Amino acid sequence: MANPEASSSSSAEAKAEADKITTANEEGETQEALGDPALVRDSAHTSVLLLAATAIFLGTFVALTVLAGLIFACRIGDLCDVTDVGSDQYVFRTLPLAVPIQYIWSSMTVGVLGMAVLSFYALSVLREDPGTPRMIEIATYIRQGSIAFLRTEYLYLVGLVVIIFVLVGFALNWAAAGCYGIGAVLSAVTGFLGMSIATRGNVRTAAASRKGISEGLNVAFRSGAVMGLSVVSIGLTGLSFVFLVFRDVRALAGFSAGASTIALFARVGGGIYTKAADVGADLVGKVEADIPEDDPRNPATIADNVGDNVGDVAGMGADLFESYVGSLVATAILGSSLPYFQGNRQALCVFNHLALDAACPARDETSLSKVSFANILCSGPIAEAYPSLSIWQSNAIFIALPFMLAAAGVVVGILGTAYVWVSPKLATEKDKGKVMESLLGSLRINIYSSSLLIVVAAAALCWGMFGGNSDFHEATGFGTDNLPRVVLANEGVCPPLAFVLPTNGTILASQLRLDPLAHYEPYDSLGFQFTSPSQVPWRLFLCILLGLWAGLLIGGLTEFFTAGSYAPTLGIAAAGEFGAGAVVIQGLGVGMLSVVPPLLLVAAVILGTYELFGTYGIALSAVGMLSTLGVTMATDAYGPVADNAGGIAEMAGLPSEVRDTTDALDALGNTTAATGKGFSNGSAVLTAYALLTALVQDSGLAPNPLQLVGPAAAAAGVAGAHVTDGGQVVSLVDIYVVVSVFIGIMLPFFFGALTMLAVSRAAQAMIVEVRRQFRDIPGLREGARGVQPQHVRCVNISTQSAIIEMALPGAIAIMAPLIVGFGFGQRALIGLLLAGIGSGYMVGIMMSNAGGAWDNAKKLTESGYFGAGNGKGSEWHKATVAGDTVGDPFKDTSGPSMNILIKIMTSLSLISVGLMNRDRDPDGWIGAVLAGVTILVCVPFAVWTLWMAQKTSAAARSEFHNTEGGVGVTATEEAAA
Repeated sequence: MANPEASSSSSAEAKAEADKITTANEEGETQEALGDPALVRDSAHTSVLLLAATAIFLGTFVALTVLAGLIFACRIGDLCDVTDVGSDQYVFRTLPLAVPIQYIWSSMTVGVLGMAVLSFYALSVLREDPGTPRMIEIATYIRQGSIAFLRTEYLYLVGLVVIIFVLVGFALNWAAAGCYGIGAVLSAVTGFLGMSIATRGNVRTAAASRKGISEGLNVAFRSGAVMGLSVVSIGLTGLSFVFLVFRDVRALAGFSAGASTIALFARVGGGIYTKAADVGADLVGKVEADIPEDDPRNPATIADNVGDNVGDVAGMGADLFESYVGSLVATAILGSSLPYFQGNRQALCVFNHLALDAACPARDETSLSKVSFANILCSGPIAEAYPSLSIWQSNAIFIALPFMLAAAGVVVGILGTAYVWVSPKLATEKDKGKVMESLLGSLRINIYSSSLLIVVAAAALCWGMFGGNSDFHEATGFGTDNLPRVVLANEGVCPPLAFVLPTNGTILASQLRLDPLAHYEPYDSLGFQFTSPSQVPWRLFLCILLGLWAGLLIGGLTEFFTAGSYAPTLGIAAAGEFGAGAVVIQGLGVGMLSVVPPLLLVAAVILGTYELFGTYGIALSAVGMLSTLGVTMATDAYGPVADNAGGIAEMAGLPSEVRDTTDALDALGNTTAATGKGFSNGSAVLTAYALLTALVQDSGLAPNPLQLVGPAAAAAGVAGAHVTDGGQVVSLVDIYVVVSVFIGIMLPFFFGALTMLAVSRAAQAMIVEVRRQFRDIPGLREGARGVQPQHVRCVNISTQSAIIEMALPGAIAIMAPLIVGFGFGQRALIGLLLAGIGSGYMVGIMMSNAGGAWDNAKKLTESGYFGAGNGKGSEWHKATVAGDTVGDPFKDTSGPSMNILIKIMTSLSLISVGLMNRDRDPDGWIGAVLAGVTILVCVPFAVWTLWMAQKTSAAARSEFHNTEGGVGVTATEEAAA
């Protein structure tokens, strides 16, 4: 997709130059940082590249639609008969697998349609009025600072991505490496595009708010919709494309890993950036200087608004992009291993009798190897009664389902982001609580209607693909009970080793009986007993429904614990009467308590979906939860746009009624952002667990399908296996597993500590700079006419801090699972990941919800809820500001980063697990080497950060050790006084 930044037209440049009131010092820095002065006054109303992109994507959609019709009719080459080419390149081996080209092509086509619509949405945002020259100037600073940061961040990430790309190519295969590279690039592009439009929509939202709240809401929501549709459209198009090109379902794990790599640093770097600026702006501006939020006198205000975009738009977008593609990848991989094998009667017969093997693991008296009764039975005439499945009756259709559900989600996203209805009565409503509730209701209409449409689409897909009129249902033993199946006559009583006549299949053992009228009910190597295929439609539908409902309920629970209208946040705000300590204690308690309901809900979803359809059901529930992502991401990305709009309105000196409108939109954005984080947490844990189950399969710890079918294994030159050979995949009496579990529990705390301390160091540097400017720039604190703060210095501090500080947490997240896996083995790795997923999920929820509650408690106090004397500037207010300051890195840096931590550890482990030993290597030298490399990389960054922290502290002590007499009082000034 084209970047609208490059094609923007500029108008009224001469007038703009006359309006510049920055100081000479800042002017030079601005020119150096922003480059082309023509862009400093951008009031573009159109974009040639966006117009071209819209036309190109629409034309491509039409062409792909025509080709899809020809492909479904099997009139283009051999595209109706394409086999997965990666079946012999991994530890996990399965029988020949068909690629559902028709459905994957269709999902790519719908993704291109979404890209056309998001291009149109971006163009419609640009067509809105950008406001006054001063508003445009402020928005330009924010936009250029945001884009400069992303460019710098991506420049550093290029080297890392190239290194991992080469390592994956040589160690695994180049299909997985190609998927990794494309996933990383598309994740970066998605974040850049969404943020580019968000930084155009902020000023237009402020300008539209002069007309009314409905106009402002729709501009902000349309800006957020560009991010939402970018995530789902580019993600689905890119994933479908690499599947069509490489035709290797397991290589798709590389795409997820590439997206995780970018998401990790986008989330961590963006979080450090935004909170360094926010904490610095709040502590010096609100507490010390006693000036309002987003006051133009505050030097950190521009950096704070830049941070909203790089953290809450690009960072959150990359986070959910990874969850989205990760859930699709995990479901496709697990679907490819389901026991519905195309064109192999004997394999179906064997898997329909594996339950007998699991119940009777007999050993041959001569060789002492386990004997497979299933293979003995299916070597005779019984196997001939089993069907030879077509592609639309095989596991290929289970691969197609998540892609088609995602395609339906893109269409629903287009419909759900078209418009937000706002009651006309809000134009005259003075009650802020009623305004907030009405606005939230407007967004809920879009979210709930989108969910309803997904339910309808899911039902159509499940019954259309697997129901009574489908090809799947017509297979023998699928829709009817007419398959022969041998079972134990008495449970627990096993037959002797020889019991079948090779000539007519007559059963000689009394311990067995033949059920001539059975359904196909296979048993897999992980011990899951599938039910009749006639139940598949409603079971899969319920898996999707459980995931979708869980997402909505988690959002509601998050709102309950963080919104200012409910008891938890009211309690935190009320604690402000007793000081900052009480506010912090109350907030921590609320955050910890908020972990319980969503964790129980996720546990219930995992248990329920597993009972319905095994590990595939769990992965499908994650796809269901994320199927409305186009709309939910739009409501989330709307938040920072509205927040920026409020800042621009304040800094540009717009009338108070405009600021009231943007304040209402900002308050709504805080709620949607909090629920978005809860949604992100829930989807992250389901996605990570789905990827973990795929990893267990790919590790080889359990027998793979090819090994279980004796003749097929012999033909492929693979050693056969017994269904019970896997035993316990992970044993808690294995000392290396136990140690790894402890490490996995610890990692989220270590990761959170690194990110929190990074924000602290960066914020301290910001505080020193803001204090310096208040001291050294005459008239700045007093708001003298023509005096402007040096915003660029603060932007540079946040940028430099974020880029350097993100290295340590990133290295830990990437290297920890590799060190444990190569050092202690696959079993230890699984223990590490399982513990890390659980611990990371709980820490993430606690931090995100506590931070959101602290933020809204502060806003509740500012609104005068506890009386005019306890509002802004009061001791009560200062106590809640302290809580919000603690909560800022909780909710916007460390908490959300936990989602990325658990996903990147799992996705990178998935592509590398086949290279590891099952148990601890005799000397573990590879793990030791990786640990040494990690230390060598991390030590320079650790030394640098500690040195910078000491330098900043020294500067603060020597120049600003006393601020009671005013902001920036030096020791010399104090002595003179």
